[in-house]
Amino acid sequence: MKTKDSYLWRLRRTRRFLPLLFVVCTFLLSFSVGVHPAAAGFGITPPYVRSDRLTRGTEYTQQINLVRSDPEEDLKVDVTINIPGVDGWFSIDKGNEFIIPKGVTQMPIVVTVHVPTGADYNDYKGTIRIRTSAANVQSGSGVSIALGAQIDVDIKVVDKIFDFNVRQIRVADLEEGILKWGLFFPGKIRFFMIIENTGNTTFGPSKVHFDIYDSNGENLLESVDNTNHIEQIAPFATKEVLAELPTRLPAGSYTVKYTIYKNSDVAQQGQISLSIAALGSVPGYEGYGFDGLSLTDKLKVAGVLGAPIVILLIFVTALVVRRRRRSKKKMNGYSSR
Repeated sequence: MKTKDSYLWRLRRTRRFLPLLFVVCTFLLSFSVGVHPAAAGFGITPPYVRSDRLTRGTEYTQQINLVRSDPEEDLKVDVTINIPGVDGWFSIDKGNEFIIPKGVTQMPIVVTVHVPTGADYNDYKGTIRIRTSAANVQSGSGVSIALGAQIDVDIKVVDKIFDFNVRQIRVADLEEGILKWGLFFPGKIRFFMIIENTGNTTFGPSKVHFDIYDSNGENLLESVDNTNHIEQIAPFATKEVLAELPTRLPAGSYTVKYTIYKNSDVAQQGQISLSIAALGSVPGYEGYGFDGLSLTDKLKVAGVLGAPIVILLIFVTALVVRRRRRSKKKMNGYSSR
């Protein structure tokens, strides 16, 4: 006969095992996150190839990691691509058959999608199947256990998308400008940006603008734009690019409020510190050449270089006119005879 006391005793006993049960469940859950297991001892991560921003003529890559827990022998891998109508767009960097060597627990493969220029705007779905087996098992010599996994493919071909993210920025050391030959060559600000192109066509920052203030950030001293062409980034790529901006400020510490433009839109705004060093204090520094001169100084250069050319043109024109007059006089003399 069950009593209330015996029920309470069993309940207390059961509660003792709850922490252990919680630990076991947590371990199993953490082991399963991040790796897509297809069978014991083998899995892939991530288990998909996805992109909704592909367009005609672009190339998209994604790394897939093949993971196994028991690397005691060579493992043969066979890859089968099944994306209806577009199998030919997909390729594996290691081919459709390759070996995971003994002792290797994780091997990356790269899936590349080549979208043709005449591709239809559409959704494309399918699978890439990974099948593994022991590489050294011969016919009749034993049993080979085949393990496998599946990569789900879901891509979309759309019209062109122009977009990017600014991941990181930095400013290189620079020196103040210098006066030579009556011309002022400004200091060169080298503003580096790590840009991730999240669109599906070549794109990047169109312009960088600096508002340079005193060290307290109160008084605006100078406003400048980049003078160089900023390199554009390939679709889905991440790269560091450079904007060069002139400054005519003396050596000192300043506060900069910068703006990075995405065509006419603002991609990012922020504030950084700028330190301009004295002449000759930055090893390997190269300032601006004639491309950094102000409009006034460029006109001076144009005047100096252009004056001889203008004089030569005037001389040549006068000589041609004189010869034409002589020829005309001779023609008139013949006609009067």
